[in-house]
Formats: sequence, structure tokens, C-alpha cells
Amino acid sequence: MPGGRVAVIGGSITGCAFALAAVRGGADEVTVYERTTGELADRGVGIALQVDRYAELVDAGYIDDSTPWRIVTNRKWFLDDGTSPRGRVVWDQPHAFRVYNWGQLWQGLRRRVPAEVEYRGGTPVTVDDAGRVCLPDGTREHYDVVIGADGYGSAVREAVFPSAVPQFSGYVMWRGSCVWEHEPIDHLISICLPNAQGVMYRIPGSVGDRMSWGLYTAITGTGDPRPDLLAQTRKYYPPFWADLVTGTPERDTLIQPINDLVVDAYTSGRTVLAGDAATIARPHVASGAVKALQDAVAFEAACRAAGPGGSWDDVLARYQAERHPAGAALVRVARSMGYAMVEHTPDWAAMTPDLMERWWAAQNPDDGFGGHAIGASISAR
Repeated sequence: MPGGRVAVIGGSITGCAFALAAVRGGADEVTVYERTTGELADRGVGIALQVDRYAELVDAGYIDDSTPWRIVTNRKWFLDDGTSPRGRVVWDQPHAFRVYNWGQLWQGLRRRVPAEVEYRGGTPVTVDDAGRVCLPDGTREHYDVVIGADGYGSAVREAVFPSAVPQFSGYVMWRGSCVWEHEPIDHLISICLPNAQGVMYRIPGSVGDRMSWGLYTAITGTGDPRPDLLAQTRKYYPPFWADLVTGTPERDTLIQPINDLVVDAYTSGRTVLAGDAATIARPHVASGAVKALQDAVAFEAACRAAGPGGSWDDVLARYQAERHPAGAALVRVARSMGYAMVEHTPDWAAMTPDLMERWWAAQNPDDGFGGHAIGASISAR
């Protein structure tokens, strides 16, 4: 790495991973700016890591078994048949993932950030078109590289690519988590709904387990959509799963617009975009956290490849060449999945396991579902 000063804007999962990558890559000084204070640890929604991608990230030194997790070995697609409380299983699909509590996964990464990194919580900043960091008191800090790791509403992306605006898919995800007091389950639940989809899986909580759930669906009107979402859940979910969703306190839920975005480039001058700041892929592809962590692995590898005294231009060119095509590919397969699983769903009652397998294959899941493998060219260790 050329050394120098690196600023990371955003201190969540992506930001912590990039702070670690920058230190390992040889930066002389790394500062993380996070606009919130301590509430990041309280986010209790679920995160999934495909087991092969997890193993690669362990080898790269970004995660390990110290963070609580649960295993998912298969995915059961349930349809309300009017008789069974949990519904009829339309398809039992192999589905090997490790699932996490978002806050606990962030805490694990936060602990990995080296002590020499200055982590400034409660410090909202902006970035000008010259890549300078503008602090709340009006002062401007110059860094050799500024990394935008500030999520799907990225202020860094807006500064360097103002025309790159997330495109609304036409539907949202109502999501939350609730206490799970039933038997341990090692499968992901998919609820088959007309032009909508429900997903649920068990995650570790601070005390006991929780059930992380989400409902993808279009909403109408401009007021609070929760009454419509509750009504849809009660109408189409099997009653056992419906009770879990509708019984979740509103404070434990949120409504997330589902967007698509591919920026023209992951770099601009000395500014780097990472994670959802660079590419927004619909969550159906189950690779958001993987993509962010792989971005960090690629950045570290690019720094190492440049070597002491190398140029930042070379580092950023390597990062761009590796990660921009990978992000664009994930967006394409995520759109395909959204079309099939939410926008134009099949007649679920007529589906058989064979038909489900063909329907799934038509979505091209091998093009990125669960994330792409880390290539030998970006192996960082």
C-alpha cells in the first residue's frame, strides 16, 4: 500500500471491515466516522452467510466462530392449505447457510478493528467533490483515500455520483424479529403468497433465540401501510406463522423499500465506494453482507498487490476491476429472483417439487445467489 491517511465513512459492518482492510493493507492512519452512537448493536434483524462464502471469509481473517450463529440446512416452502397450522410443504430445498443477528455480527467485526483505528461514533460527516471530509464544526479533513461505506442512502455516493439514484422496485420488505420459544429448527421458512413472499429463520438473540422474518409485497397509498400488511399476513400466511408476525411489537419492525442500484464505477478520484453504497442488490440474493465483506477483502488484496511505495491509482484500479463486475452481476440475479418470487409468482397450489426445481433454476441462482466465490486474485492472506 502507498501508506497515508484513510477515512472510512460509515461504521457498521462494511465500515468495520474496511477499517480492518486498510490497516492490514498498510495505511499509516485510519479514521472511521459513524453518524450514530451505540444503537448499531441493537439491530436485531437476521443476516445470512452461505457456508462456502463463510469459509472463504474465515480464511481471509474477517470473521470466525466467536460470533453466535445458527445453521440452516434447507429451505421449506410453505403454502396455507386451510388445515395445517404451519401449512403444507410445497418444496424442501437444500439450502446451506449460517444465520446471524445483525447486531452480534457487527459487534464481532467491531472487536476486530485494531486499536490504532480512531472510531468516531456520533459524528455525521459529508464529503465534497474533491474527496475531503467535512466535519460537523465546518472544518475539512484531507485524506489520501476516502471510503464510502455509509449504506444504501450513501452521502458519499451522492457527492461523487449525484446522478446514481436507487431505483424503487415497486415493493417493500416489512421485516422484524420476535421471540422464538418453540423447538429448534434448522430450516429457512418461505411462505408462498400471491405476488408476495414471506421469509423466516431462527437467529440468536441476546437472551434465547429470535425469529427473523420479512414480507416482500407491494403497498398502496401514502399513509402507514402496517394495517394492510397485517391484513395480508392474516389472510395468506398459515396461522402459526401469521401469529408470530402479527404478534411482533411495532418497535421491533421496520419497512424497507426494495431498490436496485449499480454505479458507473466503484471509484472516483481518490474516493472508493463499498457495500450498499456501491451496489444495491435486492435481498432475495442473500449476499448483502457477503458482498460487503468481499469488497473489503478485495481492497486489502489490492493494497498488498501495490506493495510499499505503490500508487493509490493502482490500488483503486485493481479494486474497481474486481468488484464492479461482481456487484453488477448480483443486481442482475437479484432482479430475476424478485420478478419470480414477488412480482410474478406462479400458481403455488399447482407446484410440485419437480416444477419448483425448474422454476428455481430459471432464476439463474448460480450467477450469484449467496454470493460469488472469492477468486484467487483477491485472496488476501
